[in-house]
Amino acid sequence: MITEHEYDSIRPFRDDEISPAIERIVSNNKFQSVLEFLFSNEQEKYRNSFAQAKTVEEVQRNFMRPVIQKILDKSSDGLTTSGFENFTDSGHIIISNHRDILLDSGILNIILMEAGYETAEITFGNNLIISPFFEHAAKINKMITVIRDGSPRELLFNSIRLSNYISNEVVNNKNSVWVAQRPGRTKDGFDKTEVSILKMLLFYQKDNFYKAIKQLDIIPLSISYEWEPCDIMKIRETYLSKQTTYVKDKKEDLKSTIGGIVSPKGRIHFALGSPLNKFLDTIETEKFNNNYLSLVAHQIDKEIYRNYKLWPTNYLAYDLLEKNQKFAQLYNENTLTKFNKRFSSIKDVLPDGNMNILWDLFLHLYANPVYNFLSVQ
Repeated sequence: MITEHEYDSIRPFRDDEISPAIERIVSNNKFQSVLEFLFSNEQEKYRNSFAQAKTVEEVQRNFMRPVIQKILDKSSDGLTTSGFENFTDSGHIIISNHRDILLDSGILNIILMEAGYETAEITFGNNLIISPFFEHAAKINKMITVIRDGSPRELLFNSIRLSNYISNEVVNNKNSVWVAQRPGRTKDGFDKTEVSILKMLLFYQKDNFYKAIKQLDIIPLSISYEWEPCDIMKIRETYLSKQTTYVKDKKEDLKSTIGGIVSPKGRIHFALGSPLNKFLDTIETEKFNNNYLSLVAHQIDKEIYRNYKLWPTNYLAYDLLEKNQKFAQLYNENTLTKFNKRFSSIKDVLPDGNMNILWDLFLHLYANPVYNFLSVQ
């Protein structure tokens, strides 16, 4: 039996715990660097709004909201949304594709704030906790720690504990929780829900899995960036993984987080799909096994593929791979020029790499969303 106290190491900070965390964050040099980058002429204003916050809601509304908006202003060509009119504050699991470490969940929460909803709690891997500063900043922003290392027994315990915590938030407290469809970001543009994620979510009620999955009221979310955050870093990692056993540098996740913040992303679209419960009513409940969960995962994927906003970059990459002009009316010469320029920076990080292989990986990163979209038409 997992007690409330055993959630302390994974749950976000509560309102009565944030003051000491705010003091530690404000006194850290990294916080000053963030202010200098985002608010060059208004540092004192945002330092004060953060330092004076008394609740998590105040932190998110008065500080994180302008932070994410400033990132979007500096590095994107605008954000659009669809489907959020169907959202409710009744508590949901929001399962989405995962493209950027910080912005996927950060943008989601400012969309919810703008629409007048409670923000979602966010799952994030303990591999991203690279210092006490990052841990405090995460926990003050409704982030739930997902522990991804340990013995098989420890991993099982941590999965059960995580499932119990998340289900209590959604079912009993009516809070929504964002969960990525797979551990870590998609590196090849092929978004696919892992059955293991669904299994973890359902550990909390093994006696009635069908009731458990209905209670979580899952809604798929599709996240689309015109220019993939950290695209060059992603194909570098994919390329090196194919050449040899790839071991991440300790600072790589930090580089990816910063890269996602500063790199140009073009246009961005967040699309909320149809709640899963109607689909669940069409599946035989007696067959609740891996095949059942595969059907559920596939339905989540279909929603994400259908609602994925395809950009000129995606259509161009598809046509280049297929060696045709099926979607030529949806991009132009300027798209190709920008596309080639974006790829050319691979030489800065992999000067000795095989350019033909790297080009193919780059094309698939952008073309796979088109292949996935076509697969559900």
